[in-house]
Amino acid sequence: RLIAYVGNWQTCPSAQQVSAYSHLVIAFAVSYSYSSWKNNCNSQCAIAPSVPICNGADANTVSDWQAAGKKVILSFGGAGMGGSWLGDQNNCWDY
Repeated sequence: RLIAYVGNWQTCPSAQQVSAYSHLVIAFAVSYSYSSWKNNCNSQCAIAPSVPICNGADANTVSDWQAAGKKVILSFGGAGMGGSWLGDQNNCWDY
């Protein structure tokens, strides 16, 4: 197994870039909407029905990867869910 990390804020990797990988981990699904001071948490910890995959993705991106034999895994979390560093105001993990 060889696992690739795909940050949903980054440009989507090309088919050639993911060709050697067996798994692609998409980071991150979150349960908030962004706000500059403190993110707006969903009290039910629900994620949006459409999770951003990567910049440049379209409706076929994940199915194309799967058709190429890749296992696609969605990671839940990220710094905006609530960090453990001094001054961080986000607390979505509390829900």
